[in-house]
Amino acid sequence: RLLTSNMVDIVEDSLKETTEKEDLWAAILGDVSLSSAKIRLATPKNILVLGDVCSGKSTLIDRLCQISPGKGRRSHSNQGKFLLSGCSLEYRFIDVQDEDTDDFLARMGVWNLDGVVWHRDLLPFVLQEKTVDDTIVMIVVDLSQPWNVLESLERWTGVVSKHVNSLKISEKQRKAMEEKMVKVFQSYQDPEDQSISGGVSGGDGEDVILPLDDNILTCNLGVPLIVVCTKSDSFSQLEKNQNYKDEHFDFIQQHIRKFCLTYGAALVYTSTKDNKNIDVLHKYLIHRGYGLRFNVSASIVERDAVFIPCGWDNDKRIAVLCDQMKHISPREPLKNIIIPPRATVPSSDVEGISGEDDQVFLLAQQAHLSKLPKAPTGTGTGSTIKEKSPRPSLQNPESLDPSKQGAGGGGERVLADFFNSLLTKNKPVSKTGIKTAATAELEELQNK
Repeated sequence: RLLTSNMVDIVEDSLKETTEKEDLWAAILGDVSLSSAKIRLATPKNILVLGDVCSGKSTLIDRLCQISPGKGRRSHSNQGKFLLSGCSLEYRFIDVQDEDTDDFLARMGVWNLDGVVWHRDLLPFVLQEKTVDDTIVMIVVDLSQPWNVLESLERWTGVVSKHVNSLKISEKQRKAMEEKMVKVFQSYQDPEDQSISGGVSGGDGEDVILPLDDNILTCNLGVPLIVVCTKSDSFSQLEKNQNYKDEHFDFIQQHIRKFCLTYGAALVYTSTKDNKNIDVLHKYLIHRGYGLRFNVSASIVERDAVFIPCGWDNDKRIAVLCDQMKHISPREPLKNIIIPPRATVPSSDVEGISGEDDQVFLLAQQAHLSKLPKAPTGTGTGSTIKEKSPRPSLQNPESLDPSKQGAGGGGERVLADFFNSLLTKNKPVSKTGIKTAATAELEELQNK
């Protein structure tokens, strides 16, 4: 019995020592994991926001920068803090905080490029050789004008592609960036259904990565891309003003989703007015930037709150959406079905109204007046006063000489005497003659 009691004590001491060692190793591993997490979070991450003018970029960024993920309240530390605000390139930042403790972890920069394409010359200040691996590109399009969505996406992805190709990075680094994008797409696992993913579990417990479909990531930029469609609350106005149906919105969505598959981009519908998917986008940006936990599943049920993370979508899921279209062919180009209203189409047929030159107008009037019939001349008091001849030319003083004109109306004679008195400097003006003639003309009018 004594031996048995000693053996039990020895076993308990051994187990206690083992437990203490395990706790010590767990603490060491925890410290190492925390240190590595801090190092990862200490690496600066950036978001480059691109989009057309009035697409809602600034309002969206303002909402993202004011979110405190811990308790869903606004972060007062970031309100009103701008660098280069109001310029062609604006800077904001997002506070990265722990969801459980609400502790500050990092600061994520947000660069907002002006919506005019020629400001692309400012991209080297944001997207550089040393920062391209730590930058997320977010392209913002306006859903209130769906006829411009694809054109805007193609324009801004072209700007990014051209700039990334111009960076002086090695082929090894460029290939590593592209492989990283492929791995992110293939290794996605839905939080609710992990069996629907790019990888399946093999017999040895390791994940086997399946190859991508032919139309996925055919345009691999090497940088994470997120497509954000703002103003999803405008669907009701499109139904009212443009007579859109559910099929039209499905048609628009399937075109955007096919575009996102080509670039391996995530898709988010947002509305700052109705507060749709703002928190989801905030968490997803931090997840893509720092690899923090993200437990939000894809959502395509609500037409104005679509969220499709990178790696979830495929042709089969898009085909399900296309099967719901009965009156619109999914193969039709977007511009053939989603036509802009007439008010927004610039008309080239309407010519501008141009004013006629003053000299041309005066010459035309002169020609018109020269064709008018001259007033008939008479003698004595029987001459017609209502019809008057054109005014005598002052350039020819002889035309004002009554001795060469013959007997005309009394009014013409008065004018001739008056102008002759002005042109003739040597001869005194006969005021009595003018007065007499004017008096005679007045009496003649009173008699009639």
